Amino acid sequence: MSRLRRALLAAAFLLAAGRPARAQQVSLEDGVRAGGLWCFPLASDPRQYVYLPDAVRLARDDAGRPQFSFVRYVMNAAGTGSDSVTSAGGGGIVHFLVMLETPPQAVRAAEQALQRERSGGQVVLRGPLVFREGRYTLVSSILNPAGAPERKVMATGRAPVLEGNRLAFSFDLDPQRATLLMQSLAMSTPDVSLVFDMTFDGLTAAYDAELAVDWAQVRKSESFQAGATVYFVGADVERMVDELRRTSAVRLRSRGTSAPTQELLDTAYGRLMDLLFRPVEPERVPDKDRGGLLDALASLFDPKKASQAQRAFTGFGAHVGYQLKEIKSEGTSVLSFEHRASAERHSLITFNIGDVYRKFGRDPDYFRTVNLGDAAFQQREVRVSVDGGLAGDFERYVNTVTVTLRKQHQNGQSTVQEVVVDRQHLGRVGDLRMVYGWNGDDDRLAWLEYDYRTRWSFQGGGTYQTDWTRTDVPMIDVFAPYQRQTVRVIGNAAALKDKKVRSVAVEVEYPFFGGVRRQQVVLRPEDPAEPPAVQITLPLNQFEYGYVITWQLEGGRRLTTKGRDSSGVVLVDELPASEG
Repeated sequence: MSRLRRALLAAAFLLAAGRPARAQQVSLEDGVRAGGLWCFPLASDPRQYVYLPDAVRLARDDAGRPQFSFVRYVMNAAGTGSDSVTSAGGGGIVHFLVMLETPPQAVRAAEQALQRERSGGQVVLRGPLVFREGRYTLVSSILNPAGAPERKVMATGRAPVLEGNRLAFSFDLDPQRATLLMQSLAMSTPDVSLVFDMTFDGLTAAYDAELAVDWAQVRKSESFQAGATVYFVGADVERMVDELRRTSAVRLRSRGTSAPTQELLDTAYGRLMDLLFRPVEPERVPDKDRGGLLDALASLFDPKKASQAQRAFTGFGAHVGYQLKEIKSEGTSVLSFEHRASAERHSLITFNIGDVYRKFGRDPDYFRTVNLGDAAFQQREVRVSVDGGLAGDFERYVNTVTVTLRKQHQNGQSTVQEVVVDRQHLGRVGDLRMVYGWNGDDDRLAWLEYDYRTRWSFQGGGTYQTDWTRTDVPMIDVFAPYQRQTVRVIGNAAALKDKKVRSVAVEVEYPFFGGVRRQQVVLRPEDPAEPPAVQITLPLNQFEYGYVITWQLEGGRRLTTKGRDSSGVVLVDELPASEG
């Protein structure tokens, strides 16, 4: 492919990526492994493919140098005994940026393989698939400040969804762990590993199958007695779904084949997940429960359990916890898969810090030991991290995010700095930084502490400001004060036709920082595709929304009902008795 053609294709893809996600829907069942990459055709044009990015590497600056640094620092301190050689204080700070990027040679190989295998027509590999969202988990024993040798989840959060976006990590280490990390970096596989769990959407095939859910049997299941206060990981959820299958609380009926295909199973039990569980980001779990959840996540990434973890990741997210939804449904619900439907899939990408020490161990730009003897000439640099996964939010409802830093110095004076985040800053960690210096701060550990808050400005006039937070970390991770929730409208087309229903309109109403927003979706029994899911955005820890269902019947009759729910599913099979 010529350089000009690659540039034109890249520009065209970036323009397309800014359109609604439905314009990028891919056909999941037609995905192929080509030249080492998974490639999927667009549902709207099977001759155009996108590839699934599958590589993460250390980010590089404009000069091509890895964005990595490891500084060991020494703080002189007088001893209390008679020894002339004593131990100094200090520690280390490791900082690095990673980015999602597929090697160009892998993309070229994939396109050539597609063109060979699809010789019947012109095939274009137009660029990377745009992930809907992503999560990362960093697991290490050396970076664990508690001193225990076991592997721990050291960081988890949202990952960039576009190739080229960067994600920053910074850790403070005590002297012992700074020394251990230096030794580990000299090994071929250092003890600093990242696993990315990237989520993307696509269209499934239509199946002549139904999933029946007996809600009474679901409630009797032993695994579902824990209630909504317990947090599970993906492997737990898979075992719970298997139990429901064994006890016939859920039954999948497939006609025309001897056994359900794996694609049908993934689709059916993914839909069941939507009915029963709510994903929960670990960083937003209450402190009293977070430790246990992070320990459970860390165990999934133990190399000794790799095969079990990989099996658990096929249908469920790897880097989040799950809570049971409050089950209010009665009787039996039947979900039909006779239409093509949007489904969620997960792609795992692994990263290790690699041989950076072998290449740059003698370069002071990357590895350095310094003495912090003169505090007056030091300054504290605090970076702000806002990942590229919020790009869609800035498109729809976020104007800006203002991050304010307040440093109260030990001589009574204050330093206040702000940065304003807009769409242009997403993923560009190096551009977002605030600095304060020494101002009578003789207590060096207290000098590291500061306060910060964030102020969100939403399109349409809404605002939200957090309280001041005290911290001493060198990186402020900006988390959105809201959560996304999917509301699916489910109705059996045959049952609706029997009841003379021509269409069903569902309006979802939900609060949004001082205002009320509404979205509507219409289901028609004769449509070959199921209605699109409603994506709503709610304040943190608030899951309830209102809905109004309107059935349009033959002869101009109309029935209406309204209610409130938090399950993420609106069932429209049961019609009210009176007309609205």
